[in-house]
Amino acid sequence: MKSVLNNIKAKHAGKKNTYIFMFAMLCIPILFFLVFNLGVKVNSVLLSLKQYDRGDYKLWGFGNFKQVFYDLSNNYEVKAATKNSIIFYGVNMLVILPLSVFTSYFVYKKIPGAEFFKIMCYLPQMVSAIVMTLMFKYLVDKLLPKVYIALGQQAPNVFIDGTKLGVMIAYNIWVGIGTNIILSLGAMSRIPDQLIEVGELEGISLWKEFWMITFPLIFPTITVFIVTGVAGLFTNQAYVYNFYGDFAPEDIGTLGYFMFIKVIGKNSSPSSYPYASAFGVLFTLIAAPITLVVKYLLEKFGPEAEF
Repeated sequence: MKSVLNNIKAKHAGKKNTYIFMFAMLCIPILFFLVFNLGVKVNSVLLSLKQYDRGDYKLWGFGNFKQVFYDLSNNYEVKAATKNSIIFYGVNMLVILPLSVFTSYFVYKKIPGAEFFKIMCYLPQMVSAIVMTLMFKYLVDKLLPKVYIALGQQAPNVFIDGTKLGVMIAYNIWVGIGTNIILSLGAMSRIPDQLIEVGELEGISLWKEFWMITFPLIFPTITVFIVTGVAGLFTNQAYVYNFYGDFAPEDIGTLGYFMFIKVIGKNSSPSSYPYASAFGVLFTLIAAPITLVVKYLLEKFGPEAEF
């Protein structure tokens, strides 16, 4: 009888220790989530309804939202930032994503020259973003003018003249391909060799193999790219701050850059925080349903991947 009681006590003690361990492991992540995620979001919503006046925040209702709507219609900088954000999103979806998927496929199939492209695309991910920006600026500022002079033409200042948006797009394409390649290549490496061998025995070309086998099987990964792209439409800075700091030309910024400067720029102040919060809340209300709808449509009508 005593041994049975001892066994019951030992089991209860073991369960108690398990619960204590689980609580100890979960309490810190939950605390971090409540403070740095949920708390920040709630504070942003509350801050968007306030106004900074004489060293303190006071309730102001929807005044900040009215100002945001007014700026979206009348402020040149905000209108240009909105247009540029849409342009960079289009570049991400229509240029960077297809290029990264096709480049990943070439590397995956070990086509001649694939390792060179792999290194060139990985390089921006292995080096600091600031270092990559400095390298790119030096290349464009020093090498490009020599090419123009050799052709007998006057070298433009590409970071000031009308070509600055094109230069930023080119840099984003080069830097953006690397991350997508890592994830796409990882998805392709999971495709069973038996499926590829069956295709080779059937004599299908690389192009057909990509569209009929590879693309459907990596579509869940592509869905992640598209969904996160929609979610980041209003927050993408497009590396503008790396090139221009606080003083980017009004026609080159994005909404992400605009809000970033409002909060931590050299000319920022506590009075700009409620306005930036209203901006963030408004675009969250716009982006969240769009993201969910896009995710639903891609999962419902996209090719299924089971392997």
